[in-house]
Amino acid sequence: MNVKNLDTVWAKRLLWVGIGITLTIFLVNFYLVGFGVYGDGIGYYTPLRSLVFDGDLKISNEYEYLSHSASNFGGGVRVDKEIPEYSKYTLGLGLVLSPFFAVGHFATLILNALGVDVAVNGLSWPYELFYCLGSIGLGITGLVICYKGARRFFSHNACILGVAGVWFASPLSFYLTLETSMSHAVSQFLISMFFYIWIATPWLKQRRQQVLMGLILGLAGFVRPQDILFAIVPILTVVWGLISRWVSQKSGGSVGRQEGISKTKLIWPGLSPLMIIGLVAILMQLPQFLIYQWQFGSFFDIPYLQEGTAEGHQGSFQFSNPQILNVLFSGFHGLFSWHPLLLVSIIGLILVSRKFPQLVGIMLTAFAMQVYLVAAWWCWWQGSSFGGRMFANCSFIFVMGLAAFWDYFPRPSWQRFGLISTVFFMIWNGLLGLQYDSGMIPSEAPVTMGQIIQNQLFVLPYFLNHVFNR
Repeated sequence: MNVKNLDTVWAKRLLWVGIGITLTIFLVNFYLVGFGVYGDGIGYYTPLRSLVFDGDLKISNEYEYLSHSASNFGGGVRVDKEIPEYSKYTLGLGLVLSPFFAVGHFATLILNALGVDVAVNGLSWPYELFYCLGSIGLGITGLVICYKGARRFFSHNACILGVAGVWFASPLSFYLTLETSMSHAVSQFLISMFFYIWIATPWLKQRRQQVLMGLILGLAGFVRPQDILFAIVPILTVVWGLISRWVSQKSGGSVGRQEGISKTKLIWPGLSPLMIIGLVAILMQLPQFLIYQWQFGSFFDIPYLQEGTAEGHQGSFQFSNPQILNVLFSGFHGLFSWHPLLLVSIIGLILVSRKFPQLVGIMLTAFAMQVYLVAAWWCWWQGSSFGGRMFANCSFIFVMGLAAFWDYFPRPSWQRFGLISTVFFMIWNGLLGLQYDSGMIPSEAPVTMGQIIQNQLFVLPYFLNHVFNR
C-alpha cells in the first residue's frame, strides 16, 4: 500500500472515530433530555412543521404544544418565554432539513404500524431525531469538504489536525452534538461548499459553477442572513484579477500588447460571473423577504431589526461602535478566549500569506467582515451562546489556517507538538462545554476568563453531580 492510500485509510478511520464520538454525545443527550429541538432551534423548526401540517407559518399552536413538553433531564420545560405568532427566524433551515423531517414522518408511521404509539403530528420524537441527525450529517459533510479544500494546499497530517481542531475545539463542536437544531452546522456546510467551489473549480469561466455558487450562497443566506456577506469572496477575486491585468497592461505585459483592447473588454469578463452569482443569490432571498413583509407588515419591522431598540439601545446595529475586542477576546463568549486554537488558525494564515497572497487576503477579509457584523450587533456576545457560535460559518477558513500553521514547520517533532496541542485544546473545549451545559457558568451573562480557567479544574465532579442529582 502506497503512502497516499495509507493516508486515505487513516483519514477514513479518524472520520469514523469523529462521527462515533459526535453521535454518541448527541444520542445520549437526546435520550436523557427526551428531545433534540430546543432554544433557538424551536424558532427554526416550528415554521417547517406549521407549513407541512397546517399549511401556514403561524407557530403559536406549535409553541403551545411544546410548552407542555418537559425535559426528562430535570423536568425543565422547553418554552419559557412569550409564545409568538410568527417566527423571527428564517425558513431556510427548515427547508434544507425537510427531507430528514420527512424521514422522521415515515419512521413515525412505521412505529405506529408496529404497535408503538407515537403521535403523527410533526412534534413527536422521531421527527426531531431525524431532523437533528440531518443537521449533524450535513455539518460533518461540511468538515469533509474543509479537509478536501485544505488538502489542495497542505499536507495530509496538517489537514487532519485542522479538521480535528475545528470539529472538537471550536464553537462548531457544541452545535454538532448538543444544540443541533440550530442553524450553525448547516450554515457551515453550505459556506464550506461555497469556498470549495471557489478554490477547486474554474468558476470564472464556467456558467454552471457561477449559478451553483449563487444557489449555495443564496441558500446559505436563507439559512443565516449573515452568510450573504461571503459574497465578498468572488467580488475580491474578480477585483484582484482586474488589478493584476491592469498592472500587466500598464507594464507592457501580454494584455498590454493586444491591440485595440478596451476597458470594457478588460472589465466585462470579471463582472459577468459576479452578476450571475449575485442575481441568483438575491432571487433566493426574495421568499424570506416576502414572508417577513407579510408577517410583520414591513421588512424593517422584523424582530431582529427592532430588538436593539427594545433593549434600550439606539438600534440593533451600531456600526460606528463595534465591540471587536470583546467579540474576539472577552470572557463573555469571546471567540479566541473561549477557543484559543482559532487564534492559532489566523496566525497560520498570516504565516503563509506570502506564499498564497490572494487566498489568504480574501479569506481574512471575509472573516473580518463577519467579525465586524457581529461586533456591531447590540447583542455582540451572541445571546445564549457557546463561545463565538456565529463564527461556525468560518470553519473552512479556520481549517485552512490550522492546516497552514501545522504545515509551516514540517519537522516530525513539530507534528507531534501539533497533535498534543490539538488534543489539549479539544479537552479544553470539552470541559468548557460541560461548564456551559451544566450551568456552572451562565449562558447569557458576563463571565471572566479567570472564572472559566478556575472552573476547568473542578468541572468534571460538578457536572457529574449535576447529572446524578437532577
